[in-house]
Amino acid sequence: MHEAITWNDNKKLMGSLWPRWKPTPEQGALINERWGSLHQDKLRDCIREDAMQSRSRPNIPAINRAYGRITGAARVQDNARTETIRTREALQSCQPIPPDEIADWERWAEEVLSTATPAELEAVKQRIGVGCETRRVLAVAVDYCRANPVR
Repeated sequence: MHEAITWNDNKKLMGSLWPRWKPTPEQGALINERWGSLHQDKLRDCIREDAMQSRSRPNIPAINRAYGRITGAARVQDNARTETIRTREALQSCQPIPPDEIADWERWAEEVLSTATPAELEAVKQRIGVGCETRRVLAVAVDYCRANPVR
């Protein structure tokens, strides 16, 4: 069984195929961004094919086009852009709740709990089975129990 080819493996290959080629820091960052998340085995095939042209440096646009033909991707950057969008969406879903939203939730919780009877609070303890750490969570549990009575 063979090991998976990584982006670092492909960078080393490019360095050995074109030892005098030194991309600028900006070019290197762009290539890392665009090619780092691609199918590395397919990218390696494209790099090797470009090396057969006997040049002193890689033809980056030609490698991009070859990868697009192999994978059916219209443009290599679409793959990187998709990964970037996924990462941004994941980051947004991890953002803390804004203070005004917490304040609204706390007001709602106090309204719910101000009308909760001792029997409802006991029912929450019985049904949920764990203690509620905050009044907001307790209010959610009371609201749930009210909406889903035990029959």
